[in-house]
Amino acid sequence: MHAAAFQELGLEAEYRLIRVPADRPGEVRAALEALSNTGGGNVTIPHKQTAAAALDTASEDVQLTGACNCFWADAAGGLQGDNTDVGGILAVLQSIQGFQPAGASVLVLGAGGAARAAVVAASRAGAHRIEVHNRTADRAVAVIEQLNPVSRASISLARVPIEPGGYDLVIQATRLGLGPVDPLPLEIGAVPPAHALDLVYAPGETRWTKHARERGARALDGLAVLREQGVLSLERWLGRPMPSAVRDAMWDSLRGPVR
Repeated sequence: MHAAAFQELGLEAEYRLIRVPADRPGEVRAALEALSNTGGGNVTIPHKQTAAAALDTASEDVQLTGACNCFWADAAGGLQGDNTDVGGILAVLQSIQGFQPAGASVLVLGAGGAARAAVVAASRAGAHRIEVHNRTADRAVAVIEQLNPVSRASISLARVPIEPGGYDLVIQATRLGLGPVDPLPLEIGAVPPAHALDLVYAPGETRWTKHARERGARALDGLAVLREQGVLSLERWLGRPMPSAVRDAMWDSLRGPVR
């Protein structure tokens, strides 16, 4: 995706994988500092919380979610970071065919950094009611207590058993689906939600995306969110908006090899 963007922009740049041990925060910080001076980079699980704590300057979205997925160096060499997942999810919510974010009722599955990003994005999009469900209820309550004071929406704990049909949109923000034999994060019965968004992406779509669509929901996986957060990351690194040709090149690259 980024290679396609660099080619379209005419930049001599490389986007590559750097592995860092998850249990060594000092090494994570050292890697972020070194890479930030070469232009920046992204952070994926399980490093997003560690990266957030390592920043010299954290964006509002990093502070709200406790997670950093994008970093770069400022003019003085300080380590800056953002959570472009929030903006990526927001862009997708505003583009889902037939979905009206303003006044919507939204269910978010999960209580990690992705779930917090989804709650923040849904609130900014204008959702009226956001409910959170997690296997460990205490973690869901922690998300609610942190974000309710700064949210435009009313955020509460989802009532169990969950009735998916009671929501305009269900956002799947757990890790389930990253593994080939993961169980479905939520079984959808006879009455589906109007829309379903899985933040996980996989070749040929995720099982839960297909499941939701088969039950009658308009469903999509996280590929569009991946592209949108990638565009925002490029804008942070380069300090300028990305033209439509770059966005198109990134989208074409994803719809080819990834799918």
